[in-house]
Amino acid sequence: MRIFKTLKSISNYTKNSVLVIGNFDGVHKGHQKIIQSAKKIASKSNSGVGVLLFDPHPKTFFNKNKKSFLLTNIENRYEILKSYGVDYIVVVRFSSNFSKMSPSNFCKKILSSGIKMNHILVGKNFRFGNKRVGDYKFLKNFGVKNNFNVSPIDIFKLPKSYLAYVKRNAYSSSNIRKLINNGHIKLASKFLGRPWFIQGKVIKGDKRGRTIGIPTANISLDGYISPKYGVYAVNVEIIKKKQSGKLLKGIANFGVRPTFNKKKAILEVYLFDFDLNIYQSTLKVTFIDFIRKEKKFSGIKSLKQQLNKDISKATRILI
Repeated sequence: MRIFKTLKSISNYTKNSVLVIGNFDGVHKGHQKIIQSAKKIASKSNSGVGVLLFDPHPKTFFNKNKKSFLLTNIENRYEILKSYGVDYIVVVRFSSNFSKMSPSNFCKKILSSGIKMNHILVGKNFRFGNKRVGDYKFLKNFGVKNNFNVSPIDIFKLPKSYLAYVKRNAYSSSNIRKLINNGHIKLASKFLGRPWFIQGKVIKGDKRGRTIGIPTANISLDGYISPKYGVYAVNVEIIKKKQSGKLLKGIANFGVRPTFNKKKAILEVYLFDFDLNIYQSTLKVTFIDFIRKEKKFSGIKSLKQQLNKDISKATRILI
Protein backbone atom coordinates (compact mmCIF):
# COMPACT_ATOMS: atom_id res chain seq x y z
CA MET A 1 0.00 0.00 0.00
CA ARG A 2 1.22 3.51 -0.85
CA ILE A 3 0.66 6.60 1.31
CA PHE A 4 0.72 9.99 -0.43
CA LYS A 5 0.95 13.28 1.46
CA THR A 6 1.43 15.40 -1.67
CA LEU A 7 -0.36 15.41 -5.01
CA LYS A 8 2.83 15.66 -7.04
CA SER A 9 2.94 12.91 -9.69
CA ILE A 10 0.60 10.64 -7.70
CA SER A 11 -1.63 10.04 -10.73
CA ASN A 12 1.04 7.68 -12.07
CA TYR A 13 -0.23 5.34 -9.35
CA THR A 14 -3.81 6.50 -8.74
CA LYS A 15 -5.15 7.17 -12.25
CA ASN A 16 -8.41 5.38 -13.14
CA SER A 17 -8.76 3.99 -9.61
CA VAL A 18 -11.81 3.86 -7.36
CA LEU A 19 -11.61 6.45 -4.57
CA VAL A 20 -13.50 6.61 -1.27
CA ILE A 21 -13.58 9.96 0.54
CA GLY A 22 -14.01 10.14 4.32
CA ASN A 23 -12.29 10.32 7.70
CA PHE A 24 -12.53 6.58 8.39
CA ASP A 25 -12.05 7.07 12.13
CA GLY A 26 -12.16 3.58 13.61
CA VAL A 27 -12.44 1.84 10.21
CA HIS A 28 -15.59 0.21 11.60
CA LYS A 29 -17.92 -2.35 9.99
CA GLY A 30 -19.66 0.35 7.96
CA HIS A 31 -16.31 1.53 6.57
CA GLN A 32 -15.34 -2.06 5.84
CA LYS A 33 -18.47 -2.59 3.75
CA ILE A 34 -17.73 0.61 1.83
CA ILE A 35 -14.25 -0.68 1.02
CA GLN A 36 -15.75 -3.99 -0.11
CA SER A 37 -18.10 -2.06 -2.43
CA ALA A 38 -15.18 -0.08 -3.85
CA LYS A 39 -13.16 -3.25 -4.43
CA LYS A 40 -16.11 -4.81 -6.24
CA ILE A 41 -16.33 -1.83 -8.61
CA ALA A 42 -12.54 -1.80 -9.08
CA SER A 43 -12.44 -5.50 -9.94
CA LYS A 44 -14.51 -4.88 -13.08
CA SER A 45 -11.74 -2.75 -14.57
CA ASN A 46 -8.82 -4.32 -12.70
CA SER A 47 -8.03 -0.98 -11.05
CA GLY A 48 -6.87 0.01 -7.58
CA VAL A 49 -8.82 1.25 -4.56
CA GLY A 50 -7.81 4.36 -2.66
CA VAL A 51 -8.97 6.36 0.34
CA LEU A 52 -8.78 10.14 0.73
CA LEU A 53 -8.31 11.12 4.40
CA PHE A 54 -8.10 14.49 6.13
CA ASP A 55 -5.56 15.13 8.89
CA PRO A 56 -6.23 16.48 11.43
CA HIS A 57 -9.86 15.39 11.61
CA PRO A 58 -11.97 18.41 10.51
CA LYS A 59 -14.04 18.31 13.72
CA THR A 60 -10.91 18.65 15.88
CA PHE A 61 -9.60 21.41 13.61
CA PHE A 62 -12.72 23.56 13.90
CA ASN A 63 -13.34 22.76 17.57
CA LYS A 64 -10.11 23.03 19.54
CA ASN A 65 -11.93 21.80 22.66
CA LYS A 66 -12.35 18.36 21.08
CA LYS A 67 -9.04 17.10 22.47
CA SER A 68 -10.44 13.65 23.29
CA PHE A 69 -12.17 12.55 20.13
CA LEU A 70 -10.46 9.95 17.93
CA LEU A 71 -11.14 6.22 17.88
CA THR A 72 -7.91 5.60 15.95
CA ASN A 73 -4.91 7.80 15.26
CA ILE A 74 -3.86 8.35 11.65
CA GLU A 75 -1.01 5.80 11.71
CA ASN A 76 -3.30 3.05 13.00
CA ARG A 77 -5.83 3.89 10.31
CA TYR A 78 -3.13 3.32 7.70
CA GLU A 79 -2.45 -0.15 9.10
CA ILE A 80 -6.11 -1.13 9.37
CA LEU A 81 -6.98 0.12 5.87
CA LYS A 82 -4.04 -1.82 4.47
CA SER A 83 -5.33 -4.98 6.15
CA TYR A 84 -8.63 -4.55 4.26
CA GLY A 85 -6.93 -4.38 0.88
CA VAL A 86 -6.73 -0.64 0.20
CA ASP A 87 -4.05 0.06 -2.43
CA TYR A 88 -3.28 3.67 -1.58
CA ILE A 89 -4.15 6.48 0.83
CA VAL A 90 -4.03 10.19 0.04
CA VAL A 91 -3.69 12.33 3.17
CA VAL A 92 -4.79 15.94 2.77
CA ARG A 93 -3.49 18.30 5.41
CA PHE A 94 -6.54 20.04 6.86
CA SER A 95 -5.43 23.63 7.44
CA SER A 96 -6.95 27.08 7.53
CA ASN A 97 -6.09 27.62 3.85
CA PHE A 98 -7.52 24.24 2.87
CA SER A 99 -10.78 24.93 4.74
CA LYS A 100 -11.22 28.07 2.59
CA MET A 101 -10.80 26.21 -0.71
CA SER A 102 -13.90 26.43 -2.91
CA PRO A 103 -15.70 23.21 -3.86
CA SER A 104 -14.73 23.81 -7.48
CA ASN A 105 -11.01 24.12 -6.65
CA PHE A 106 -11.17 21.02 -4.45
CA CYS A 107 -12.62 19.02 -7.31
CA LYS A 108 -10.20 20.43 -9.89
CA LYS A 109 -6.91 20.44 -7.96
CA ILE A 110 -7.25 17.40 -5.72
CA LEU A 111 -9.56 15.11 -7.67
CA SER A 112 -9.49 15.61 -11.45
CA SER A 113 -5.96 17.07 -11.78
CA GLY A 114 -4.33 15.35 -8.81
CA ILE A 115 -5.66 11.84 -8.16
CA LYS A 116 -7.37 11.37 -11.57
CA MET A 117 -9.55 8.53 -10.32
CA ASN A 118 -12.29 7.04 -12.45
CA HIS A 119 -14.91 6.53 -9.75
CA ILE A 120 -15.69 8.10 -6.36
CA LEU A 121 -17.74 6.69 -3.49
CA VAL A 122 -18.96 9.27 -0.98
CA GLY A 123 -21.81 9.68 1.50
CA LYS A 124 -24.87 11.60 0.35
CA ASN A 125 -24.43 13.90 3.36
CA PHE A 126 -20.81 14.69 2.38
CA ARG A 127 -20.08 18.42 2.58
CA PHE A 128 -16.86 20.08 1.48
CA GLY A 129 -15.24 23.35 0.47
CA ASN A 130 -15.35 26.79 2.02
CA LYS A 131 -18.23 26.99 4.55
CA ARG A 132 -19.16 23.43 3.51
CA VAL A 133 -21.18 24.69 0.54
CA GLY A 134 -20.14 21.75 -1.66
CA ASP A 135 -22.32 18.65 -1.48
CA TYR A 136 -22.97 15.28 -3.13
CA LYS A 137 -24.97 16.86 -5.97
CA PHE A 138 -22.17 19.33 -6.75
CA LEU A 139 -19.59 16.54 -6.81
CA LYS A 140 -21.75 14.31 -9.00
CA ASN A 141 -22.37 17.11 -11.52
CA PHE A 142 -18.65 17.91 -11.59
CA GLY A 143 -17.93 14.24 -12.26
CA VAL A 144 -20.33 14.16 -15.21
CA LYS A 145 -18.51 17.12 -16.77
CA ASN A 146 -15.04 15.72 -16.03
CA ASN A 147 -15.42 12.06 -16.95
CA PHE A 148 -15.57 10.31 -13.59
CA ASN A 149 -18.43 8.57 -11.84
CA VAL A 150 -19.77 9.42 -8.38
CA SER A 151 -21.81 6.87 -6.43
CA PRO A 152 -23.52 7.25 -3.04
CA ILE A 153 -22.40 5.23 -0.04
CA ASP A 154 -25.17 3.19 1.50
CA ILE A 155 -25.97 3.57 5.18
CA PHE A 156 -25.42 0.20 6.84
CA LYS A 157 -28.09 -0.23 9.49
CA LEU A 158 -27.63 -1.90 12.85
CA PRO A 159 -29.19 -5.08 14.22
CA LYS A 160 -32.30 -4.17 16.25
CA SER A 161 -30.69 -5.43 19.46
CA TYR A 162 -28.13 -2.58 19.27
CA LEU A 163 -30.64 0.27 19.05
CA ALA A 164 -31.18 0.49 22.82
CA TYR A 165 -27.58 1.75 23.20
CA VAL A 166 -27.32 4.37 20.42
CA LYS A 167 -29.45 7.04 18.77
CA ARG A 168 -28.49 6.71 15.12
CA ASN A 169 -29.42 3.50 13.30
CA ALA A 170 -26.08 3.06 11.54
CA TYR A 171 -22.55 1.83 11.98
CA SER A 172 -20.94 5.19 12.65
CA SER A 173 -17.90 6.57 14.43
CA SER A 174 -20.13 8.81 16.56
CA ASN A 175 -22.13 5.81 17.79
CA ILE A 176 -18.92 3.99 18.73
CA ARG A 177 -17.61 7.03 20.61
CA LYS A 178 -20.83 7.10 22.61
CA LEU A 179 -20.52 3.40 23.46
CA ILE A 180 -16.92 3.86 24.66
CA ASN A 181 -17.87 6.92 26.71
CA ASN A 182 -20.55 4.83 28.43
CA GLY A 183 -18.36 1.81 29.12
CA HIS A 184 -19.94 -0.49 26.51
CA ILE A 185 -16.55 -1.71 25.32
CA LYS A 186 -17.65 -5.14 24.10
CA LEU A 187 -20.45 -3.64 22.01
CA ALA A 188 -18.12 -0.97 20.62
CA SER A 189 -15.79 -3.78 19.53
CA LYS A 190 -18.69 -5.45 17.70
CA PHE A 191 -19.33 -2.20 15.82
CA LEU A 192 -15.63 -1.99 14.94
CA GLY A 193 -15.31 -5.62 13.97
CA ARG A 194 -12.33 -5.97 16.32
CA PRO A 195 -11.46 -4.92 19.91
CA TRP A 196 -10.92 -1.18 20.38
CA PHE A 197 -7.32 -0.18 21.13
CA ILE A 198 -5.21 2.89 21.74
CA GLN A 199 -1.49 3.33 21.22
CA GLY A 200 0.63 5.66 23.33
CA LYS A 201 3.95 6.25 25.04
CA VAL A 202 4.58 5.41 28.70
CA ILE A 203 5.03 8.64 30.67
CA LYS A 204 6.24 9.46 34.16
CA GLY A 205 3.81 8.89 37.01
CA ASP A 206 3.97 9.27 40.79
CA LYS A 207 5.09 5.60 41.16
CA ARG A 208 2.54 5.03 43.91
CA GLY A 209 1.59 1.65 42.47
CA ARG A 210 5.01 0.25 43.27
CA THR A 211 4.50 0.95 46.97
CA ILE A 212 1.48 -1.37 47.05
CA GLY A 213 3.01 -4.07 44.88
CA ILE A 214 0.99 -3.20 41.77
CA PRO A 215 3.27 -1.05 39.56
CA THR A 216 1.52 0.67 36.67
CA ALA A 217 2.54 2.26 33.38
CA ASN A 218 0.93 5.64 32.79
CA ILE A 219 -0.18 6.43 29.25
CA SER A 220 -1.51 9.68 27.86
CA LEU A 221 -4.52 9.15 25.57
CA ASP A 222 -3.30 12.07 23.43
CA GLY A 223 -6.36 12.81 21.30
CA TYR A 224 -8.20 9.52 21.73
CA ILE A 225 -11.81 9.39 22.88
CA SER A 226 -12.03 9.03 26.65
CA PRO A 227 -13.50 5.75 27.88
CA LYS A 228 -15.77 5.66 30.91
CA TYR A 229 -13.91 6.14 34.17
CA GLY A 230 -13.18 2.73 35.56
CA VAL A 231 -11.21 -0.51 35.36
CA TYR A 232 -10.85 -2.66 32.23
CA ALA A 233 -9.44 -6.05 31.29
CA VAL A 234 -6.82 -5.37 28.60
CA ASN A 235 -4.32 -7.02 26.31
CA VAL A 236 -1.09 -5.11 25.77
CA GLU A 237 1.72 -5.18 23.23
CA ILE A 238 5.03 -3.34 23.53
CA ILE A 239 5.68 -1.78 20.12
CA LYS A 240 9.33 -1.73 19.03
CA LYS A 241 10.43 -0.27 15.69
CA LYS A 242 6.87 -0.57 14.34
CA GLN A 243 6.83 -4.25 15.25
CA SER A 244 4.38 -5.75 17.72
CA GLY A 245 5.90 -7.55 20.66
CA LYS A 246 4.67 -10.32 22.91
CA LEU A 247 1.00 -10.16 23.91
CA LEU A 248 0.66 -9.36 27.62
CA LYS A 249 -2.40 -9.40 29.84
CA GLY A 250 -3.41 -6.85 32.42
CA ILE A 251 -5.88 -4.37 33.84
CA ALA A 252 -6.16 -0.67 33.07
CA ASN A 253 -7.73 2.10 35.07
CA PHE A 254 -8.86 5.27 33.35
CA GLY A 255 -9.85 8.14 35.59
CA VAL A 256 -8.79 10.81 38.04
CA ARG A 257 -7.77 8.51 40.96
CA PRO A 258 -10.12 10.06 43.55
CA THR A 259 -8.54 8.06 46.41
CA PHE A 260 -5.47 10.28 45.99
CA ASN A 261 -7.40 13.49 45.24
CA LYS A 262 -6.07 13.74 41.68
CA LYS A 263 -7.88 15.78 39.03
CA LYS A 264 -6.28 14.94 35.69
CA ALA A 265 -7.60 11.81 33.96
CA ILE A 266 -4.96 9.31 32.94
CA LEU A 267 -4.72 5.69 31.82
CA GLU A 268 -2.80 3.41 34.20
CA VAL A 269 -1.92 -0.09 33.02
CA TYR A 270 -0.82 -2.98 35.25
CA LEU A 271 0.71 -5.93 33.39
CA PHE A 272 0.43 -9.41 34.88
CA ASP A 273 3.72 -11.26 35.52
CA PHE A 274 5.84 -8.48 34.06
CA ASP A 275 8.40 -6.31 35.87
CA LEU A 276 10.71 -4.79 33.22
CA ASN A 277 11.25 -1.04 32.92
CA ILE A 278 9.15 0.13 29.97
CA TYR A 279 9.33 3.89 30.55
CA GLN A 280 9.24 5.75 27.18
CA SER A 281 8.12 2.56 25.43
CA THR A 282 5.07 2.65 23.17
CA LEU A 283 2.21 0.39 24.22
CA LYS A 284 -0.76 -0.84 22.25
CA VAL A 285 -3.54 -1.27 24.80
CA THR A 286 -6.53 -3.31 23.62
CA PHE A 287 -9.68 -2.95 25.73
CA ILE A 288 -11.46 -6.31 26.14
CA ASP A 289 -14.11 -5.70 28.78
CA PHE A 290 -15.29 -3.17 31.38
CA ILE A 291 -14.90 -4.48 34.95
CA ARG A 292 -16.18 -1.73 37.23
CA LYS A 293 -16.60 2.02 37.71
CA GLU A 294 -13.88 4.12 39.28
CA LYS A 295 -14.49 4.76 42.98
CA LYS A 296 -12.89 6.46 45.97
CA PHE A 297 -11.51 4.13 48.62
CA SER A 298 -11.04 4.80 52.32
CA GLY A 299 -7.33 4.03 52.09
CA ILE A 300 -4.50 2.04 50.50
CA LYS A 301 -5.55 -1.25 52.11
CA SER A 302 -9.09 -1.24 50.71
CA LEU A 303 -7.78 -0.07 47.32
CA LYS A 304 -5.31 -2.95 47.14
CA GLN A 305 -7.99 -5.46 48.13
CA GLN A 306 -10.23 -4.24 45.31
CA LEU A 307 -7.38 -4.24 42.78
CA ASN A 308 -6.64 -7.87 43.63
CA LYS A 309 -10.31 -8.67 42.95
CA ASP A 310 -10.06 -6.76 39.66
CA ILE A 311 -6.98 -8.75 38.68
CA SER A 312 -8.74 -12.03 39.44
CA LYS A 313 -11.77 -11.02 37.37
CA ALA A 314 -9.63 -9.81 34.47
CA THR A 315 -7.64 -13.05 34.54
CA ARG A 316 -10.87 -15.00 34.05
CA ILE A 317 -11.99 -12.70 31.23
CA LEU A 318 -8.65 -12.89 29.41
CA ILE A 319 -8.28 -16.67 29.45
